[in-house]
Amino acid sequence: MRRAGAIEVQKPKDTGNVLRRLYDYFAPFKRRLVAVGVFLVLSVLADLAAPYLIGVAIDQFIAQPDAPAPVWLTWIIGPDAPRATGLTAVMVLLLLSYISAWILNVIQFRLMVRVSQRVLLSMRTQILDQLHKLSLDFFDQSQAGDLMSRLTNDTQVINDMFGPGLMRILRMSLSLVGIVIAMIALNWRLALASFAILPLILGATAYFSRRVRRAYRETRKTIGDVSAELQENISGIREVQAFARENETINEFRAVNLRNRDASVTAETLSAVFMPVLDVLSTLAAAVVIGFGGYLVLGFSPPLVTVGIIVAFLNYVRRFYDPIREMANLYGQMQSAIAGAERIFELLDTEQSVKDEPAGTCLPERVDGQIVYEDVSFAYKEDEPVLDNINVIINPGQMIALVGPTGAGKTTFVNLLLRLYDVQSGRITIDGCDVRSVPQANLREAIGMVPQDTYLFSSNIMENIRYGRLDATDEEVIAAAKVANADDFIRRLPDGYQTRLGERGSNLSQGHRQMIAISRAILNSPKILVLDEATSSVDTRTELLIQEALDKLMEDRTSVVIAHRLSTIRKADQILVIQDGRIVERGTHTELLAQQGEYHELYMSQFRRQEEIYEPVEAAEPGS
Repeated sequence: MRRAGAIEVQKPKDTGNVLRRLYDYFAPFKRRLVAVGVFLVLSVLADLAAPYLIGVAIDQFIAQPDAPAPVWLTWIIGPDAPRATGLTAVMVLLLLSYISAWILNVIQFRLMVRVSQRVLLSMRTQILDQLHKLSLDFFDQSQAGDLMSRLTNDTQVINDMFGPGLMRILRMSLSLVGIVIAMIALNWRLALASFAILPLILGATAYFSRRVRRAYRETRKTIGDVSAELQENISGIREVQAFARENETINEFRAVNLRNRDASVTAETLSAVFMPVLDVLSTLAAAVVIGFGGYLVLGFSPPLVTVGIIVAFLNYVRRFYDPIREMANLYGQMQSAIAGAERIFELLDTEQSVKDEPAGTCLPERVDGQIVYEDVSFAYKEDEPVLDNINVIINPGQMIALVGPTGAGKTTFVNLLLRLYDVQSGRITIDGCDVRSVPQANLREAIGMVPQDTYLFSSNIMENIRYGRLDATDEEVIAAAKVANADDFIRRLPDGYQTRLGERGSNLSQGHRQMIAISRAILNSPKILVLDEATSSVDTRTELLIQEALDKLMEDRTSVVIAHRLSTIRKADQILVIQDGRIVERGTHTELLAQQGEYHELYMSQFRRQEEIYEPVEAAEPGS
């Protein structure tokens, strides 16, 4: 069920702002990034030395053996060294340049990968922390699969791009700058001719980039939809199979998956079309170098360029357009990463609707447990109140039962006490302290909750019960299970308390899952208990055993129970009958029956049949 109320955040469209925010994640690793930068520059210089050395080898020892040697070569081999010695020296330097570039690349990529993995850990931790802080109204409007996609898929795309991908972009950028400098230094005329194709490449890049970014943003959105649909289908697999809705579910998933396929095809097609365009322009640039270089050799005496320089230029031109091609290829990944970052920052920027006050007051260590609702009203949607002007005083140690039809507002009543939502008018106090002034963590430590839909974690039974109090010993956990009458069935399991549970405790019955949840609440031993009918999923005989344990637990504790069982209602100190968000009747079981009102009608239609079952079983119990 989706409810209005969560704050919607516009997706950031400013790429510069997104990149600045991403930089904040890398800022703690400045020293390591500086080292990466140094190794990067050295590797680029080593790589760019190769074409120059090839040109020197051709001019000095092949095409023009009598040409004057460069100063650095004379310093290495001497002025009168044989040609073979000089050629060998240049070839050794060429080999060293290749080996050095390779070693430096390995070092820098390893350093960068370590940084990017730490950034990935930090980002995912921050997202999970934000999800834990967000209020329930946000999750009412969000799909779990989409949130999981942001935590996994989007962060992984960012890691791939701003780890190895970023290194490739920086390397390509430095290579471009270095190649331009080398080409101009070797022969400015030939360099200008080579750059004549550059405006065409920049124009093609600008044309495709806008379209690629929109396409990749759509792919990030649709992959989130696919994850959400898949997560929902897996979670609801029992219902799908029980109603034989496999074909309909598959068709719905196919429709969502087709939207993702179409978006991905569009994005990949744009990227694929771009590459042949760059290949043609790169070939055209090589043809310009050969044609214009030949003209500078044949058209002038002496030639304005040497054969070795032309060969070096062909290598540089190939390398010049390779980085452009590579960056164009990475551009799609960059757009995908920015689109993923936009979705992540949208989540991180979402405001909490339930916030702790900066100077919140903590509840005292010893809570008496008096709860007061003063003129409390609440609505999920404007003009559709769920609770309207609720006034209740619950004295310490009392047990209050909430009854009423589905949708009357019973769950909202307890959710406001736990501050899963905040009241919109009026106030709720515990021992005279407004719950909105109490930090959420302190408030919920003082309140124990046993929901009707029990959630168990994929761990062993011991740890699931210990979740109620993490510092509890094994003996305390077992004692809590005994009070909840869960110890017997747990010990009959193959591994006892060390039995591993499946997802949501799927390898246990609903009744056994509920008993573990009750054990968890008993271990926490709070002063205030909130029970969403903790015995609703067990048989009548087991209910009596659990109810006996709960009676002991609720002694000297304030209890608020959403009641569906007559056994719970009859023992309540006060019953609140809620209908259409209002308390229409209140009193004990006997008093309300005598009034012949709404409760009497509810009792006759719903609870009377329970009494016919409950009383014989209760009479059969030993000691009754």
